[in-house]
Amino acid sequence: MASQSEHVSGSHDKNEVETDPLADFDKFVASNSIDVTSKTELDFYFEENVLPRVPTFDILGWCKTHGVKYPTLQKMAKDILAIPVSSVASESAFNTCGRIISPHRCKLHANTLEALMCTRTWLWNEINATCSTSEEMSCNTLFDEEDDVDCVTE
Repeated sequence: MASQSEHVSGSHDKNEVETDPLADFDKFVASNSIDVTSKTELDFYFEENVLPRVPTFDILGWCKTHGVKYPTLQKMAKDILAIPVSSVASESAFNTCGRIISPHRCKLHANTLEALMCTRTWLWNEINATCSTSEEMSCNTLFDEEDDVDCVTE
């Protein structure tokens, strides 16, 4: 009896395979389906033991040696660690009195300089909450700076 039901279901599957042109595709998808419970690279990283904090720890060296195991994290670290750290206070960095434009720094386009100066003003106005309307906001332009006008290159 069991062999008869197997024969019936086997012949049924055979007929179904012959009539279904995408049966091979369905088999391929079923055999190559990604296990939803598989762990990601980040999961494996979080399962690692935490290294003790020591002053001699070399983060760049660690990223280099573990790049084979965590290639995506290595790429992210390269992006983040490539950002230069500035020792200049943000006020000094955006100070328009000869620091944005100087004889040594005059490669920025005039529109870029004006955008930097306006952004600085808008941010400070927002931080200080000194203005209640947009009319009160003043935006220094490149040409408001007397000392640095002759250095601009277009």
